[in-house]
Amino acid sequence: MPSSLQAFIALFVVGGLLRSQALLTKTHAERLATFVFSVSLPATILVSLDHVALTSTAWKLPLAACLITFPMVVCSWQLTRLLQLPREARGGFVLATGSINSVFFAFPVILATFGDEGLTHAVLFDLGQTALTLTVLYGLAVWHGAQPATPRSAAIRFLSSPPLWALVCILAIKLSGHHLPPWLLGLLKPLHFTTTPLASLVLGLSISFSAVRRTIRLATLGVVVRMGGGLLLGWLAVALLGLTGVERAVVILVAAMPSAVSSVIFAAETGLDEELVASIVALSICLGMVMLPWLPALAAMLLG
Repeated sequence: MPSSLQAFIALFVVGGLLRSQALLTKTHAERLATFVFSVSLPATILVSLDHVALTSTAWKLPLAACLITFPMVVCSWQLTRLLQLPREARGGFVLATGSINSVFFAFPVILATFGDEGLTHAVLFDLGQTALTLTVLYGLAVWHGAQPATPRSAAIRFLSSPPLWALVCILAIKLSGHHLPPWLLGLLKPLHFTTTPLASLVLGLSISFSAVRRTIRLATLGVVVRMGGGLLLGWLAVALLGLTGVERAVVILVAAMPSAVSSVIFAAETGLDEELVASIVALSICLGMVMLPWLPALAAMLLG
């Protein structure tokens, strides 16, 4: 296992221990997550994409996210109806299973496994996933939740996303045939290097074992749907789009990633079953951490 993934696991464990001993709390995790989302992740997107050539199949990666997330949402919705879950739990289950943990799990793992080329594909995939998360999934959360929201507030949340603006800017620069100036790269690289360690620390601080114990059965089902169903849909998506090589490996791996930490924030904001969502996130992250030592071998197999 690469040393970068070993460091990722170590910081995750440290974060979990700090949270379990109440030395740091959910509030600290949220503040740190805000910094990563608003500052270090945009720097990573700009630095990583600056010197990577975009392929003619780049448009397929956001489309792959749609081919994975839409069926996932439909299947989760039907499953919650069969289980006759309360409205808040139904919305929380669909939100947690449809959200992919790109920023705080997939990006660091893909960067450590495939380098900048892999991260480029992961970011393009996340372009489609983010658009769906902040529109379709957020809309479903509002529909099932207890707190009112408007289409305007959802649009503002989407359009004000720093990672989105970083992606738009670097794509515009690259399509015009230019690169970031050296002085700007020099300023961005120190921030870029903080993304992976801070993201792994945020994951550890986000774990709530008390919530997991109260919702263990339904949360376990949610993890199976999110990661197992995502893996299956990832295979189907790459087959439909004819993706090969690193693109194929990245789509399949990201499709099977844990549930997004942001789904907990959406659940709290809209009045969904926050404990259920937090449990699915926590269990899926723990399972993802257990699987990390085998990811390099799996990645090599997917490339073949």
